[in-house]
Amino acid sequence: MKIGIMQAYFFPYIGYFQLIDASDEFILYEHVAFRKKSWITKNRILDKGRKLPIEIKIPVIKKCSYKTISEIEINGTYWKRPLLKSIYFNYKKAAYFKEVYPLIEKCIQTDTSSLHDYNSAIIKEICNYLDLKTKIKSKNETFLKLEASLLNDEIIKQEVKSLRIIEICRQQKAHTYINAAGGIELYDKAYFKKNNLSLFFINTKEYSYNQFNMEFAPHLSIIDVLMHNGKDGTKKLIKNYSLI
Repeated sequence: MKIGIMQAYFFPYIGYFQLIDASDEFILYEHVAFRKKSWITKNRILDKGRKLPIEIKIPVIKKCSYKTISEIEINGTYWKRPLLKSIYFNYKKAAYFKEVYPLIEKCIQTDTSSLHDYNSAIIKEICNYLDLKTKIKSKNETFLKLEASLLNDEIIKQEVKSLRIIEICRQQKAHTYINAAGGIELYDKAYFKKNNLSLFFINTKEYSYNQFNMEFAPHLSIIDVLMHNGKDGTKKLIKNYSLI
């Protein structure tokens, strides 16, 4: 079994969904430290008027890196209406707006105060829309004992991430771990092989699509991809990767 493990990002970019597509099981993992400047609370869409990417964000209560993602709560719902308004006005002229906007609206209106549950619900909803059949696991209490064991002072800090992944893969009976391309500098294939695991990384092949006839801005939120390519076009773009 091939497994992918990531934190649940906020409307992630297309490479995230390629990682899901490449995996048999995908774990949205919440028992790690919350990082304030990560993609967990933000992403980027296109500002049609200014012709450049802008950030969209989820406000959260008491941002603190000493908390795990599972402990972070969303700060109310006041931000949802302005966010939907921004998406509406920036994409109302997009080729697939009428098809996609109801999906985005449904995702944003997800009713939960848990940041992890909110992002997980959005990711699952989009995967369902795109017919991705990967099994997605977002409740991971079974790994709390593992997290406790990783607090051992004898474990070298740099090895904690690899040990976590190896043990999760072992418990899930996976033979292959697939990571985003950003993990190339973090994880060593030889180290994983010693632990009976194959390690691969997603390589997103070069791509582009029409963004209102502007200069192409890559790696924006899946919102942008869907608005300009629709369901079928996005499904084709998701397949545009290789494993390295």
